[in-house]
Amino acid sequence: MRTNYRAGLFAIIVLLAAPAWAAEDNTLDMLPIGRSPQRFATAALPAGKIMDAAAGHEIDLPALVRQNLKRDVFIVGEYHDSYACHLWQKEFIEALAKEHSRLLVGFEFFNRADDTALDLYLSGKISEAELLLKTGWYVRGSMNFAYTRMVLETVKKLGLKAVGLNVPRELVNRVAKRGFAALTPAEQAMFPGVGRTDPEHEYYIRSTLGEFAVQVPLWFQNVYVAQKCWDTVMAESMRLALARPEFRGYKGIIIAGSAHVAYGLGIAWRYRQRDKRASILTMVPVTVAAKKDEAGEEENPMVKALAGQLQPAAIFSRGLADMVFSVAAEEKPYFAEAGFSGRMNAEGLYEIAGVGKESPTEKSGLRVGDRILAIDGMPVKSLEALRLILAQKNWGDQFELDVRKKIELKISDK
Repeated sequence: MRTNYRAGLFAIIVLLAAPAWAAEDNTLDMLPIGRSPQRFATAALPAGKIMDAAAGHEIDLPALVRQNLKRDVFIVGEYHDSYACHLWQKEFIEALAKEHSRLLVGFEFFNRADDTALDLYLSGKISEAELLLKTGWYVRGSMNFAYTRMVLETVKKLGLKAVGLNVPRELVNRVAKRGFAALTPAEQAMFPGVGRTDPEHEYYIRSTLGEFAVQVPLWFQNVYVAQKCWDTVMAESMRLALARPEFRGYKGIIIAGSAHVAYGLGIAWRYRQRDKRASILTMVPVTVAAKKDEAGEEENPMVKALAGQLQPAAIFSRGLADMVFSVAAEEKPYFAEAGFSGRMNAEGLYEIAGVGKESPTEKSGLRVGDRILAIDGMPVKSLEALRLILAQKNWGDQFELDVRKKIELKISDK
């Protein structure tokens, strides 16, 4: 049975491969770890502000850039689906480029093998759509490219250079499942020094993964080695790129998830293992949660009164990064997300595996097990094709699904 639906876009919560920090929980921002002398000191920062963690005071972006022009590498953390984080990265790159025009920007979500395609895109020889197809952006995952576009378009506009920092995800996934020994000698060589471990980094990654990492230590052992591989290859990719003759005199900017940057224990630590002379600046975001009106009935009246006068702010350890920038919690993704998930089945059809509860698509009748044959008349022949089509949609848009319904015959109780 085939049916057509018109459905609005809405957001659903997805689990990412990398550890994510909950906006309402700042526990992971408060750990007394890392090498900073300020790791035992805490600070509060309102949304839209920057703090020089060592000095303990706020700083604006132009001053941050001027004071750190002698740095070799800038590592900027992000929440992958945060508009505010990517806007901050964009503005940082613009500010730094005004003072030093030779910049090389490395992206976590592009691979080393994508460098040629990135060069073609930045020189205007291929379109964004061609870039996404050549690099397999939506083959690797469903992360909306629109967030990365904010930064990459700035790189293009300013005439800067860009490189991919990663290796095929399959390699890291193999390590996570079967251990480092599952890689061939040639593959292992991509991760120099990965055998070294910082105990505080191991503690941090275990903390991001929660009680499962503690209760299933054998599982965590391989997952942690995979995390080290990830950090190692991104650090090494930038180090090797900056060592190339054409990038002599360039400064590097690494764009990666905050879990790879926090406390200087991930990419920064790995980079310094290979280049002890490198001067590195780490920058990590913290989230300011929306202010809550309700208060506990048993809370001290004086505390309640004082709390009502406080400006919403993120609380964090000053050892979190060299520079900490705060962003406001976002109630929903800035860029539209489809309200269903699924996979290509044995018949080569996209089969729905999940539908958001009480969502427009659920209300329109889409159910688990249904097959999507086309979107807006365009056949869905692969997961990449579906993701590319949906990525063009904005909030409030409508789209038409050509659906083959799953019908289950049941015996009536009557």
